[in-house]
Amino acid sequence: MRYLILYLKGMLMGAADLVPGVSGGTLALITGIYKEFLESINNVSFYNLKFARKEGIKATWKKINGPFLLAVFGGIFSSILIFSRILEWLIKNEPLALWSFFFGLLVASIIYLFKSELSFNFLNLLYLAIGALISFLVTQLNGGENHTNLWYLFLSGFIGISAMILPGLSGAYILVVMGVYKTILSNVRLAQDLVVNFNQAQFIKTASILGIFILGIIVGLKVFSKSLSWLLIRYPEKSIAFLVGLMIGALHKIWPWQNTISDPFKETHAVLPDQFVGNPQVTTVILWMSIGFGILFLIERVKILIIK
Repeated sequence: MRYLILYLKGMLMGAADLVPGVSGGTLALITGIYKEFLESINNVSFYNLKFARKEGIKATWKKINGPFLLAVFGGIFSSILIFSRILEWLIKNEPLALWSFFFGLLVASIIYLFKSELSFNFLNLLYLAIGALISFLVTQLNGGENHTNLWYLFLSGFIGISAMILPGLSGAYILVVMGVYKTILSNVRLAQDLVVNFNQAQFIKTASILGIFILGIIVGLKVFSKSLSWLLIRYPEKSIAFLVGLMIGALHKIWPWQNTISDPFKETHAVLPDQFVGNPQVTTVILWMSIGFGILFLIERVKILIIK
């Protein structure tokens, strides 16, 4: 049962990472697997793996927390494959409902983490403010053009995954800023299509693009998770305060009412319902905000029942 729940949490992380403005790290943090996620990634090292022959594959698999990683990453990859088309459609056709849901979830997460993980003091508030400022400034950047150079795709994967595991900083949004979001999303769809209609030339091109991007992700994940784990162990409250600040700074980016300045994947700005261009759908927005807000407490309730 534990690994099924971990798989479902991985799916939530994968779905969140697909949406520009939302972070899979946020979902990992609010579902209670963030620290174990980082520690488990750090356990996958040449030092541990080179003793597999001596200690046995089973002992090494347990040492690196393999079942946990398999369940979570299985959920992440499954979610990306299953929901990539659905989320792209929602972003284009039902943006108010989608952003409302994630906005409610993020607000509830901030309240919950602040109450459960932080004490009210000047230093925590300072780190929270610094995190919020950094996140806000990052989300002011505009998207670039699509790039397909392999070295740039590697760099995008490296930087993107660093943001994906930081609560509040959206890895997908970073990919938009770097100009590779549409390239990666379209190639994920092409990879799915190749299973049914195989084409060798297209397979080589798609495999090259996704392969080098995934390599960047693997390297970035390993490098960045080690630093985060060290900070969470050494400075737990200050680190959580900074991470919560990142979430606060990103709130404006997933505010449901956004007027598009240019391309929907490039530049928008938050407005009040009466300034929104189009039907503000206030009832729909409030409904989906409430659902997103309530789901956090449902997740917490399920987590408590599992622990019991």
